[in-house]
Amino acid sequence: MVLSSIVGRYIGNGEPVGSRQVSKDLQDPLSPATIRNVMADMEDMGLIEQPHTSAGRQPTERGYRVWIDQLMTHEPLGEADRQRIDTVLSAARNEEQLLAAASVALAEVTRQLGVAISPVLDETRLERLELVPVGDVTVLIVASFGSGLIRSVVCEMSAPVTREELSHIARVVHLSALGRTPSEIQRGLASEIRSGLEDSRLDEFARHILETLLRLAHPERPNEAFLQGAGNILGQTDLGDRPYVHGLVQLLEDRRQLAQILEERVGREGVYITIGSENRVEHLRTLSLVTRDYRIGDARGTLGVVGPTRMPYGRLVSAVDYIALRLTQG
Repeated sequence: MVLSSIVGRYIGNGEPVGSRQVSKDLQDPLSPATIRNVMADMEDMGLIEQPHTSAGRQPTERGYRVWIDQLMTHEPLGEADRQRIDTVLSAARNEEQLLAAASVALAEVTRQLGVAISPVLDETRLERLELVPVGDVTVLIVASFGSGLIRSVVCEMSAPVTREELSHIARVVHLSALGRTPSEIQRGLASEIRSGLEDSRLDEFARHILETLLRLAHPERPNEAFLQGAGNILGQTDLGDRPYVHGLVQLLEDRRQLAQILEERVGREGVYITIGSENRVEHLRTLSLVTRDYRIGDARGTLGVVGPTRMPYGRLVSAVDYIALRLTQG
């Protein structure tokens, strides 16, 4: 297949591909003249382009899309890569370390930018909740979700609260939250607190604790986006063009936007690839994203790689797939 030959060779060395090179890759030999005619037709279809008149052809974004959707084969990970991934992940002792390790493993194995976000707990039920006083106005919230994830946060109250008052607040918070998903907690929050506590001051405290709990279930993404391997992209020789570098720098400076994009992909089945201008964010339009969901219990997150449009997609899909599976299996 002519398109597969052009894409494969261009990914390999970044050089435009000529008809004689293509002829060497075809099982059924065709003359260079015939191949040139086919390449001309493909250029008219917008699948390949000629950077200048004396050069061969290289794939366009549309060409990459057709190749990925119809022709790409996955390149299996070697045993050494699988062992490296397993070693990096096995050193993690909690959720944060695990996701940081996943981004490191992705960066090391793919030589691109590895990215991951913490799982969203929207469909996960709260199994256990502890309110621990650590000061006159400070309460430590420790929440255990059905996914097996445990999260904690310090909650600052607007005024001192006694242990007896905290016990009353805990009772109402438990009634409002235990066994429920964050969306169910959100829907029932106002009415259940008002019916549980007559003291408006305690009502305010309970509301504040529940709102803090909801933020735990759906974390602030700037602090939950894990990125590793920026040097992998900056070190690639074909990234001398300013758009690539500018896009990457913008990405590193604004993790909020990247995290939002990854969160939007939660729930998609299989590996999801966007190429260049398919990305809605301006500074990602010179880059490609290869992502996949992972699961921890009922909770889902997303991980993947970011790199130039000229990437070995078949190998990246295998790497992203394997690491997502490892996180899901625990």
